[in-house]
Amino acid sequence: MSENKQQTLRRRVLMFIVVSIIAIALSACGTGEEDSGNAEGDSAEEITVAAVQDYPPFEYKENEELTGFDVELVEAIAEKANLKVNWKIMKFDGIIPALQANQVDAAVSAIGIREDRLEVVNFSDPYFESGLSLVTTKDGSVQSEEDLEGATIVAKQGTSSLKLANELAEKYNGEVTKLQDDATMYMELENGNADALINDYPSVAYKIKQDGEDSALHIVGDKYPSEDYGIAISKGSEGLVEKLNTGLQELKDSGEFDEIYNKYFAE
Repeated sequence: MSENKQQTLRRRVLMFIVVSIIAIALSACGTGEEDSGNAEGDSAEEITVAAVQDYPPFEYKENEELTGFDVELVEAIAEKANLKVNWKIMKFDGIIPALQANQVDAAVSAIGIREDRLEVVNFSDPYFESGLSLVTTKDGSVQSEEDLEGATIVAKQGTSSLKLANELAEKYNGEVTKLQDDATMYMELENGNADALINDYPSVAYKIKQDGEDSALHIVGDKYPSEDYGIAISKGSEGLVEKLNTGLQELKDSGEFDEIYNKYFAE
């Protein structure tokens, strides 16, 4: 083979090697970009969570945005569990049926973990220990439980408060008015259309604190025991229960739970 042909062959071989190296490099870069894209593409699982909008300090609207202890807590849990929350505002007594019909994935609105509810929905681990309060006006006729004889007691539909109100009404020959929201209950009491109301202690205490010296409300006696609160979850969603429990525990271990709690309930 002539020297010119040998040089031409060497150039072709060299060119082939260079092209092969470039191709391999480009392929590696493409794989890296694809992997990076996949990492960014691992989007959070979206879940729909039901809540009321009129139950401060747990849920309420501020500048048209849903906020409150429950809302901040669920958002923080979701961040730990790689979940994206889509909120769905509902009336309280529609929440459990919505979970049963799989219209929502979960719900949080100071929902007590009760045996009857556990039959139809799942619950996360407890996140709040509550209690119920008997509430009257400062100048009202009811200043002790015994004063409930023949009284009208208001309570919210579908709650543990309503169960206690019915028990007290039966014990003292009274009657119960069932209402849909806290604002209407307080108005009924303050306007003299009811003698007392039963509601969750944290909500009542927050209401009195917000009203300040102008508050017309008065808590009678000690708290009545009530169920712990948990996040309600549709049956068959055990994986979601595990994610929420893991996120809740991480918040407690890190101290972030206490930060959220103290924002709303610190003395």
